[in-house]
Amino acid sequence: MAIKVQSVGPEAFEDIYPLLAGLPTRTMSKQDWRWLLFEYPWAPGPHRGWALCADGRTVGFIGAVFSARPLLGRVEKFCNPACWVVLEKYRFAGTLLFMPILALKDHTILGLRLSPAAYKVSATLGLRPLESEQLVLPPIPRPAEAIRALRGSFTLAPEEIRAELTGAERTMHEDMSSSPVARHVLLRRGDRQCYLVATPCRKWGVPYADVHYLGDREFFWEHRILAQAALVAAMGIAGFAVAIDRRFLVGRPPPLTQRMKMMRLYRPARDDITPMMIDGLYSESIGLRY
Repeated sequence: MAIKVQSVGPEAFEDIYPLLAGLPTRTMSKQDWRWLLFEYPWAPGPHRGWALCADGRTVGFIGAVFSARPLLGRVEKFCNPACWVVLEKYRFAGTLLFMPILALKDHTILGLRLSPAAYKVSATLGLRPLESEQLVLPPIPRPAEAIRALRGSFTLAPEEIRAELTGAERTMHEDMSSSPVARHVLLRRGDRQCYLVATPCRKWGVPYADVHYLGDREFFWEHRILAQAALVAAMGIAGFAVAIDRRFLVGRPPPLTQRMKMMRLYRPARDDITPMMIDGLYSESIGLRY
């Protein structure tokens, strides 16, 4: 049996799609998969992942969501391995798909949504802990939070958000605007603002908003109820919770906060890239539909 790993681009989508269609994420359409792994707009060049081939047949795939982002006064490269899938008969060779990713020494590698098996393999291959849980925030305010919410405002209008954002955040908004699932919110109070990007998720049949980016973290926690009201409007679902990675917590968790296991890994290209600098944008998280 001849087994090899080869780089693939958008031209390979029709060949790869049957593998993706077999994944348990049943809400993803064919076009969703195409955008998420092959047509996301922010990375130049055709390279979009690697295929595992056995005797000329595609039997496995790992996607690669590439990005380049300003960080610490320089531009850093990132790679988010996504949708690692191998037919059962060929799983003995599945780790071969991860080898080209490990070879990207100038990229920070992000494993944000890993199955238990993928987590175990990725940790063995040198990725280190990024996160272990999310905080699930109920829409129940403290009295002071309710008052602050009444004093703030928000917009969901793309043209208003685009006009008010500047610099890196405006670029983020432009890059994420073609996502079929991302919701964009701009919170305001006085001369301060906080840009949020979230996606609708569901676990155990319960809908919630999964926050992937929050600009002004202190503003978010001071105005959590305003943020939750804005996300209710953005998602169109009343009375649902908001989930946010624990590393972004400022102060104490709100009352009745729940904790949800969320095991994430990364391998920084440089030692000064810390978990607090890593968000969920430019990754599979911004395109998965639940």
